[in-house]
Amino acid sequence: MTRRTKLSGTAAVLVLAGLIGAACSSSGGGETPGTTQAGARAPSALQARSAPAGPIAGPAAAPEAARALAAAVPAIQQRVVKTATLDLTLGRGTFDRRFQQAMQIAAQNGGYVSSSDTAGRRLKSGTVVLRIPADQFETALGELRALGRASAVHVSGQDVTAQFVDLNARLRNWQAQEAVLLGLMKRATSITDSIRVEQQLQDVQLNIEEITGQLRVLNDQADLSTITVAMAEVGAVPHLKPRSTLAKAWGHATHGFVAVIAAVVVGLGYLAPFAVVGIMLALALGFARRQRSRAVPAETAA
Repeated sequence: MTRRTKLSGTAAVLVLAGLIGAACSSSGGGETPGTTQAGARAPSALQARSAPAGPIAGPAAAPEAARALAAAVPAIQQRVVKTATLDLTLGRGTFDRRFQQAMQIAAQNGGYVSSSDTAGRRLKSGTVVLRIPADQFETALGELRALGRASAVHVSGQDVTAQFVDLNARLRNWQAQEAVLLGLMKRATSITDSIRVEQQLQDVQLNIEEITGQLRVLNDQADLSTITVAMAEVGAVPHLKPRSTLAKAWGHATHGFVAVIAAVVVGLGYLAPFAVVGIMLALALGFARRQRSRAVPAETAA
């Protein structure tokens, strides 16, 4: 047997083996999908029959229910109203520069100047009220303390988280009632029913506006802290801090009372000459009457 004959026989054997392997693989591949699909369908049908008909779907449903419950309940963020009062003693001749720096500190920390007041000419003093974002409160307070010698510092924080939760719950309740009343308003068939529903709707909307206003005020106080800085040069009389509304009202009432007394005194001063003339005329008339009364008995006796 020659070498060429051996190579031809070997090639023929390899081709025949490849054809047999392809046939076997195609036959096995046609059965595998069917077996796989049947195996996949059978557990699904079994699970469908054995699954309980209710909210409890097995241990696998517990994490899903927990996640759904956590998503339904809103996260409660702690809200704190921060306030601070700072009394600074400054060197002579440095008030204007330090006062301006205090305003710049408010701007650099994302805040603003709510009010300011100054007094004095040679020795100056003043008060500035700053509104600073709550997350920059400590930073701004430290920068303000560095402007002078702090003679008094008072810092306070009020936790209003419970008020936020209560107001939001009440707001959602009133909004739900508003939605119900709006639906009744659309389905009202008579004028009497419409008027009755509209009156209730007005009361509900009034409560919604009131609670919304309270939430707006609390949000403003919690988002922006308040820092009151009183500055005075050495030897200057400290400037009075801004008074409360009641103190201002009492001051206005006292000033009005004194003004009325002063007006009365001035009016009496203008009326005094006329009063003196009137008194003199009254005395003269009384004297004349007494003289006539004495003269009449004397003439009668004569």
